[in-house]
Amino acid sequence: MASGFIEITNKQGLSATLLPFGATLAKLTFPDKEGKNQDLVLGFNTIDEFESDTQSLGKTVGRVANRIKNSQLKFDGKEYKMTPNNGPHYLHGGPHGLGYRKWELVRHAPQSVSFSVKANEQEDGLPGDAKIDVTYTVNDRNQLIIEHHATCEIPGLLALTNHAYWNLDGSEDVKEHFLEVDSEEYVEVDETFCPTGAIRCVKGTRFDFRNGKQLKAFGESENEILDLDNDLVIARKDPPITPTSNLRFWSQKSGIELSITTSYPVIHLYASKFLDCSGKNGEHYGANKALAIEPQFHSAAPNFENFSDVSLRPGQDYCQEIVYTFSHVN
Repeated sequence: MASGFIEITNKQGLSATLLPFGATLAKLTFPDKEGKNQDLVLGFNTIDEFESDTQSLGKTVGRVANRIKNSQLKFDGKEYKMTPNNGPHYLHGGPHGLGYRKWELVRHAPQSVSFSVKANEQEDGLPGDAKIDVTYTVNDRNQLIIEHHATCEIPGLLALTNHAYWNLDGSEDVKEHFLEVDSEEYVEVDETFCPTGAIRCVKGTRFDFRNGKQLKAFGESENEILDLDNDLVIARKDPPITPTSNLRFWSQKSGIELSITTSYPVIHLYASKFLDCSGKNGEHYGANKALAIEPQFHSAAPNFENFSDVSLRPGQDYCQEIVYTFSHVN
């Protein structure tokens, strides 16, 4: 790929290509069941295209990922109003969010890259400030590990995620892909796909992915555009145990499986209903072309007391991790 992209690889054929703009995962290749390398994430061929992208392909988004209801919140007794960029809501940190910033490259090793950026209220309208570091690492267990770390000097908010869109076999859409999620609850949304504040049980609903099913089962008819755009709350065991995975996503066509474990409490799933752009090699990316899998804190967390506390205060360390493991299905 063009100059400015940074590649990290392991010995088994897993390769991740990163970009300082947006601390972006621009490309992820892994051999399919026939040994042919597959690029598993949507993206673009050039840096200019990534810089003009408005649909967050592969970007690190924040300072508050996903929606803030009606573009307003209350923090430490003060009301904040942001400029809407998603209907009436404020999405992914707005037009000046982290996905639209050029991050500093602070470390580059053969299997690891770290980026850093500073953010404050004057830039994105959100309370407080933060110094944010994101590290991408590939290891010889065929894992891509994303580590989020941050500190602040002024109390504020922070809730990051990675916004890669995943398609494991290059198909026109991912309706034939299978999805399994260790989740017993989902976050209810309104007609604008913003949380209502209610957390519902997945049992008996189309949000029940506990036993694994094809994505097309989420719809009511075969040709329906899937409107999945929700948080699934990760089931936590008591006493806690290390899970095999919080989520599995796989393609029988390519034989590739992606499993995810994360320290974040929810995974937002977006089946790219509104995706419409020209991507790598001129391919058109349309509705349901990929599944954006976004481990994060609850969407609209600043608006609801029963959701995650996403405040960050001086002396606190923000430390979260997402581990993507790549393998082959039987």
